[in-house]
Amino acid sequence: MSATELLLADLHGQWRVPVEWVYEFADFHGAPAPGDNLRDLRAELLDVMARMNEAAAGLPLAMATDDEVGEALLDLAKAQRQMDAAISDVAGRFSGGNVWPAEGCRSARDWLRRHTNASSGDAGPPFDSAIWMRRYPAMAQAWREAAISRRHMRALDHMHKTFPRLSAALTQIEAELAEGAKDLDPAAFGNTLLRTLQRIDPDAIDEAEAKRRRDSYGFRASTLPDGSVIVDGTLPAEIGAQLIAALGSARDAIRNREAAELAAKLAACGCEDAGWCKHAEGIMAEQPLPDASLPSDTKPSLASRNVEALALILDAAATATGDARLPDTGGERPVVHITIDSQSLIDHGSAAPGWIQSLTGTQITPITATAAQRLSCDAVAQLLVLNPAGDLDAISAKWRITPPQMRRAILTRDHGKCRFPGCHTQIREVHHVIHWAKGGKTTSDNLVGLCSHHHHLAHEGGWSLSGDPNRTLRFTNPAGRFWDSDPPLRD
Repeated sequence: MSATELLLADLHGQWRVPVEWVYEFADFHGAPAPGDNLRDLRAELLDVMARMNEAAAGLPLAMATDDEVGEALLDLAKAQRQMDAAISDVAGRFSGGNVWPAEGCRSARDWLRRHTNASSGDAGPPFDSAIWMRRYPAMAQAWREAAISRRHMRALDHMHKTFPRLSAALTQIEAELAEGAKDLDPAAFGNTLLRTLQRIDPDAIDEAEAKRRRDSYGFRASTLPDGSVIVDGTLPAEIGAQLIAALGSARDAIRNREAAELAAKLAACGCEDAGWCKHAEGIMAEQPLPDASLPSDTKPSLASRNVEALALILDAAATATGDARLPDTGGERPVVHITIDSQSLIDHGSAAPGWIQSLTGTQITPITATAAQRLSCDAVAQLLVLNPAGDLDAISAKWRITPPQMRRAILTRDHGKCRFPGCHTQIREVHHVIHWAKGGKTTSDNLVGLCSHHHHLAHEGGWSLSGDPNRTLRFTNPAGRFWDSDPPLRD
């Protein structure tokens, strides 16, 4: 009898667990009986886990001895490893299927997020490790047996990617590595891998380490659950020096501005020195003194001053003009020049192509009428419209299909996220539910924010949109299946 069976048999005696629990859980951990299929195994697994959770949350766990609880914890930890391995195998099989593209998802992990409340960080690992299961079969089998964990697999994959010249050597000794990993935690296993590679080819290690140092610079800004942003990274010397100098300059600008405001208020009351000003107490309540005049225990820290300085730098960048002006975000498109026959903008089924032109007027790439409709749906564009004879019928001025104020309203209504059901990507385009060339209005009840992927689906993927984006919008795929999307709730 296995350790799991012994444990559950003991649980049956001590916790008064129904006897069928023992056999169901033991059968699940044993070899599948002939005729077992995925549907039956899923049902058994979910039933056993529901019963185990009920026992763990109730009297059976409370009445167990400490030794029994410890054994249960070890068995559940083992089962969790086996579950992680099984999820990876299933995720790999699912990612090669047709379900998620048929539902309009950009990837299998996006499909998983859509059908669960998983975050991006939770939905991604099973599909990453699915690749490892195929790539490292000996390690994968050890994982299925709960002898190693996902972190052991990640350590091996990291070595393959960090030292590609030695990947073949790692593959040759993978079986031995898998056996050794069973007695090591992930960090120790990673160190063992590195020492092994150093013995095989120290020059390759040195070369890879030099490249890693060159590529180690990076900068990250991540939003925390409360909306604040954590910033970290390593900058090259020249960029770091520029940042430090800019922060210092901005801090000086803030101090000078505060000092000037204080001086102006003192001058307004006829005083020159805050120490002798009878109105100073009221002035100080409105305007803090510059750093040099503040008591040491009330001075803001350098870190907090840097936050103010960074805000000033960002404001300066946002208001820059000319060549220093930053491009707009939130879906701002480059100016495109398109030639298209007038009927193609109206007739969705027209086969007449259009052309995207260079600045010199050269036709550089053909586009379909559908693509022209998509580009003109939300773009800064200049359209050259041809009549059926091919002559220039009209030329538009450069214009934005969706005015900036309306774009901002759509971004606010949709919380900046694509309205396709289950999509969490930022809005890149504002889509006309009824295209403007067919009489659709550029109003909020005809405009919806979409990411680039789902905007392509709406125009070129056979999907259709209907309804009022201010209320309920319906997305229908080519097979006629539909999903509804309501605007997100206001905070």
